[in-house]
Amino acid sequence: RDACMAVVATAGWAAALAYPAASLLALANGANDICNSVGTAVGAGALTMRQALVLGCIAEAIGAVTIGPFVAQSIASGQIHVAAFAGSPRTFVLLMLSSLLGAGISTLLATLYGAPISATHGIVSGIVTVALLSGTHGALDLGGIGFTLLGWAASPLAGLAAGFAVSLLVHRLVLGTRSPAAAAAKRQPLLLALIASLSFLFLLLKGPVFLRRRVAGRPL
Repeated sequence: RDACMAVVATAGWAAALAYPAASLLALANGANDICNSVGTAVGAGALTMRQALVLGCIAEAIGAVTIGPFVAQSIASGQIHVAAFAGSPRTFVLLMLSSLLGAGISTLLATLYGAPISATHGIVSGIVTVALLSGTHGALDLGGIGFTLLGWAASPLAGLAAGFAVSLLVHRLVLGTRSPAAAAAKRQPLLLALIASLSFLFLLLKGPVFLRRRVAGRPL
């Protein structure tokens, strides 16, 4: 807390601008990511646009509150060595402010014009770029950056494999049968249970600490 107050005192105007900049990035990222979450449901006619927007807003807000701090910590400390800026808190504040504004503006413009964009790629690349331009010795965490790049390269391949497996499963259990409608109604609980299990497993491994402790039977 004392370190945060020192940063605010050193560059109060930049710290104050960080709040609207973060709000801009949150708005742009939410508007962009909600299409990934509900686009297929709306396209299939399972949800109306109004229902998708309401459910998406609720889910995005819950996800940001529960999982967001862990993602923010990884982004903030996984790409650069924060301790390298201990002697220049003003530089660190300006670094983060520049990254927020750059990622927020680029994501919002890309979303408005329908261009493919990733806010995560934008904020990470922005942090790395401004850290290089700052000239701070030892600022970059090369191991963390390498791990991030590896994840960026592996995630599309993992998504491809998972999508192919799910598509094959649905085809064999539903679409490839003589009566797809009856098969869908019969096997819907199985597919929903599979999705719920995967979501629960993700929360158990990467979710909030209080949830993991409660599931593990440890006191809060």
